[in-house]
Amino acid sequence: MRRIYLFLLLFLLPALRLSAETPEITWTKGPSWLENTVIYQVYPSSFKDSDGNGIGDIPGVLSKLNYIEKLGVGVIWFNPLFESGWIDGGYDIKDYYKVDPRFGTNTDLVNLIEEAHKRGIRVFLDLVPGHTSIDHPWFRQSMEGDSNQRYSDYFIWSDRLPDEKAERDLKAMLASDNPMQNTHGKWMVSDAPRAKYYYKNFYACQPALNYGYANPSPDRPWEQDFDDPGPRAVRRELKNIISFWFDKGVDGFRVDMASSLVKNDPKKVVIKRLWREMRAWMDENYPDHVLMAEWNDPGVCLASGFNVDMNLNSTRSANRRLYFDVKHQADGGSYFSLNGGKPSVKDLYGNPWPGDRVDSETTPEQMLKRYYDYYEKVQAETSELGYFATITGNHDHLRLNTGARNDPRQLKVLMTFVMTMPLPILYYGDEIGIRSLVELPNVEGANHNGKERAGGRTPMQWDGSENAGFSTCEPEKLYLPVCPEWTPATSLPLYKEWKAAGAKNPTASGSITVASQENDPASLLNYTRKLIALRKAEKPFWASSTWTPVFTEGTPYPMVYTRSDGDSIYLVALNPTGVKKTVTIAPMTSLKKGTLVPEVSEGKVTYKISKKGDVLTMGPTSVMIVKIR
Repeated sequence: MRRIYLFLLLFLLPALRLSAETPEITWTKGPSWLENTVIYQVYPSSFKDSDGNGIGDIPGVLSKLNYIEKLGVGVIWFNPLFESGWIDGGYDIKDYYKVDPRFGTNTDLVNLIEEAHKRGIRVFLDLVPGHTSIDHPWFRQSMEGDSNQRYSDYFIWSDRLPDEKAERDLKAMLASDNPMQNTHGKWMVSDAPRAKYYYKNFYACQPALNYGYANPSPDRPWEQDFDDPGPRAVRRELKNIISFWFDKGVDGFRVDMASSLVKNDPKKVVIKRLWREMRAWMDENYPDHVLMAEWNDPGVCLASGFNVDMNLNSTRSANRRLYFDVKHQADGGSYFSLNGGKPSVKDLYGNPWPGDRVDSETTPEQMLKRYYDYYEKVQAETSELGYFATITGNHDHLRLNTGARNDPRQLKVLMTFVMTMPLPILYYGDEIGIRSLVELPNVEGANHNGKERAGGRTPMQWDGSENAGFSTCEPEKLYLPVCPEWTPATSLPLYKEWKAAGAKNPTASGSITVASQENDPASLLNYTRKLIALRKAEKPFWASSTWTPVFTEGTPYPMVYTRSDGDSIYLVALNPTGVKKTVTIAPMTSLKKGTLVPEVSEGKVTYKISKKGDVLTMGPTSVMIVKIR
């Protein structure tokens, strides 16, 4: 009999383990208002300065709510507004319950939320649950020698490093120019009475909050279990933070580094438990609210209970080559480029691109197919779980207007792609085509490991006045300089002259301002508004409607896909190249012949129906959105 029991146990264990790792889905996708919305990301330090100190603030955003409303977006997502040490652009938080004084007060934020709600706009804040600032009172108390205080186990401390790799990493970090703004390794040395080392989550100035370890080792006493008192207390604190702001009117959170909380969890089994616990609690107490993750792995993320995951365009992402070269600072080498996806030949400074970094093997067809295969897989796996958002850009990456991709028509092609995907996120300023800069100062930890993030965080360009209407301060007092009307890759001598002068008078006086585009029907701003209005009005473009690629072997351009709600179908065709493209696809309508008139178009385009199929002719740098049923 014991053998039978043992056999049954061995037979059932894999099933039991699978059940524990993939429990039943107990939620619906999320609030219905996510279906036809567009999320607008605002970097608060760079949007609008109301008091002339060179840094954006909440009253400044409030003064521009009518502009945001006219865009047609349904959500404003703010990068961190909480009190910060400002070593990492607000992501080193000192108080989760208080707005940083540089932006205003808690009351200012509540007033902004109320005014946004009056306009039908919801508000998301940026939640940073994985780490705090080294100046946070929780961390300060945890440093003390008494290890049984309230916040003692909110962080991870050790008197020894776990292995030789950790020792090498720490040595390399301490040898860097600025160790506190260094991402190398996982441990930082400390002179705290508590212990010699603390675990960090990103920069060394950001000690990791203790959510426990998925597989704690008895040989490593600092590795607490997920269900130990310390990690449980941190989870309670996380709920307190979320409920505090939800009770103030906040509609959702974008969660920074959402997958990083539980340590030693390679299969994300325990991190799923954590976020499912949060989702069940939210559904019970705040059912119309949203959690949106910075995760970039929708199969795991959405199965963890998040409403939204983000399709980031980082170097390892499946969509990377649609936007940029495989490396970070190349000018070209992407699908959405005038040269048809040919390899980069120069960097963003206008210099020759190093030969050992040129990707001459990946073709535009491969770029497109990789993305198509990936997105179709994601759609099939997650359609009932939540939403997968497509971005124009964000505070960690280059903007759409980068290098040689700087003409408004080029930007319209790429903007069409984002705005006709299921759930778009529009980064502030991309709607007018603000350009990425390079070689900017490393303000508040913006740049690291050769990655220049500051160039994507420059001030919003409102008009042609000094500082582009962002601030009334002296130009040299700006938080970051305003982007001028050119780019290094296309005007290197002028760029060098501007840098040599110390960038003392950075004023956008040309076409890349709201004022210059406001009344121009052909502007990127009004084109973006038109796309947002179309997707809000037409259900085939909503988040739950089907996205289907139309891929013709050997013909990567134009990019063609359909959006359908089961009743109506729209076809989207995009030709970002500088040459005419023609492609024949299988018949999409019941018509035998004729010409379809586009709902939206840019450049010279035609859609002709013939006996051999539907012929799409796309002029250089063109767009066609056609309703085919």
